Amino acid sequence: MEISRRDQPRKDIVAVVRWSKKPGESPVTKFILSSILGLILCLFLMIFVSILRSFGALVLFTLIFAALLTVRTVTAQRRFLRGLTKRINDTLAEVTSSPGDQLSVRQFRHMTKSGEQLPLLVSGVPGLNLHVARASTLEKHAPEKWVAVFTVIPPENGTASFDRLVAAAIDAGHGTTSSSAA
Repeated sequence: MEISRRDQPRKDIVAVVRWSKKPGESPVTKFILSSILGLILCLFLMIFVSILRSFGALVLFTLIFAALLTVRTVTAQRRFLRGLTKRINDTLAEVTSSPGDQLSVRQFRHMTKSGEQLPLLVSGVPGLNLHVARASTLEKHAPEKWVAVFTVIPPENGTASFDRLVAAAIDAGHGTTSSSAA
């Protein structure tokens, strides 16, 4: 029995952060549903409260009701995105050894919408990309699953020469430390 290439984990990708998003979490969807609920509530309240028996009061009540219910969703999303961005920035600082390369929440949101890759330098050497992608799910109405990953790009000369270069640097480093200890 052969394992398909799609099911095998890729060796050049490291997941940084995984999260899921429910289909109805959009603030626009929440606002529309809340405004419909506010309209129905206002029509019911018109029976008892005479101030609400005008078109202007109906529109004002509906918009304020929907806005109040939507504000919580927007602030929760912002807080969640700030937390994800902080986790990604902590990992970026650790991997690239340069804490100055920080990702803003706006850049992170843009990466999730556009799918662009952010090239990164590791100790001044290129070869790492940050990418945000939607993970595939088999279920039709399942929450959307997202993942922010580092993609490793092998050097142009091939990994064998890169490995030899790293081994030579490590051996040279061990030689200098042992001679300075003597």
